[in-house]
Amino acid sequence: MNQNPPKLELRGVHKAFGDKAVLNGIDLVVDDHEVVCLIGPSGCGKSTLLRCVDLLDPIDAGSIHLDGVDITRKGVDANQVRRSIGIVFQSYNLFPHMTVLDNVTLGPRRALGMKKADAEAKAMELLG
Repeated sequence: MNQNPPKLELRGVHKAFGDKAVLNGIDLVVDDHEVVCLIGPSGCGKSTLLRCVDLLDPIDAGSIHLDGVDITRKGVDANQVRRSIGIVFQSYNLFPHMTVLDNVTLGPRRALGMKKADAEAKAMELLG
């Protein structure tokens, strides 16, 4: 029997925008190396759920646990949490006022604290 906590666990997650409830008591368990697909019509809350997991949108009730740690409790460093989460949304949300290189290096610079020159060198190496 596996004694490790789930990689991701949502417990009774609620999220509303004004009077419109988008997530209503969502429970979800994702084990390490498990692949999960969220499907549903436009506006059903898929992106909102992912934004809550990545701490881009705060939840109204419930909790979200990553490797057994409640990442929705007060005082959690969202940037530290995001280092363990990777999400690619349908619309990539590039910053139109920034160059491609600046868009590509923003994450490593902000989340990992890489120096701009190091992030640019790594990006150029990967992009060829």
